[in-house]
Amino acid sequence: MNSKRFNELLAGPLHHPLPQFTMTRLMLALRAVVEATGADGERALEEHCRARQEKDERNGRDED
Repeated sequence: MNSKRFNELLAGPLHHPLPQFTMTRLMLALRAVVEATGADGERALEEHCRARQEKDERNGRDED
């Protein structure tokens, strides 16, 4: 998927005027993708979360 299409999805069907509902839609989409990709998706999510946590711990904050 290219960046343009990804951004269209974020701004379209995954967007909601209330931020908490946008977040829920994003979480459900992530869950669907992980389930659809099986073990590879699970590993990718685990690795992403591990790297994110390590970066946060190195930086001492929870920013992107």
